[in-house]
Amino acid sequence: MPNKRTHKVVGAVAGGSFALVWSAGQPAVHRTVETAGGVLAGVGLGMLPDVLEPAIHPGHRSVAHGAAPAVTLGVPASRHLDSWQVSLRAGADRQGALAMQSQSTLARLWHAFLELLLRLAAGALAGALGGYGSHLVLDAFTPRSLPLIA
Repeated sequence: MPNKRTHKVVGAVAGGSFALVWSAGQPAVHRTVETAGGVLAGVGLGMLPDVLEPAIHPGHRSVAHGAAPAVTLGVPASRHLDSWQVSLRAGADRQGALAMQSQSTLARLWHAFLELLLRLAAGALAGALGGYGSHLVLDAFTPRSLPLIA
């Protein structure tokens, strides 16, 4: 049965992999930052079902572990992922340009920081799907499997 450590590791790998795939076409440094965001989100979302429904007894799985709710939310999210990432990347590009134009060091650092956060967020969106999905896939192969809804 997958434990917390397993969900963290697999979530990190799945989240980072999703983010890396969805960052195709970006410059290498941007892909690296997005992949890091995916790893972070993958760890967090890879553990989220057990945070929402702690494994304090064998039948702890309910809506957060449900196959139907995951598909109901995951499919539309994956359809919008590309446009959300385009928006975040455009914001990051604007912040990068402002950093280059800034006259003061503090302003340059601030805009560079915002650019980094936006790129991390672009990767985190993809990583969240991978991390949450990895948790459900791991739990689906346990003797209790997953509930359809709750």
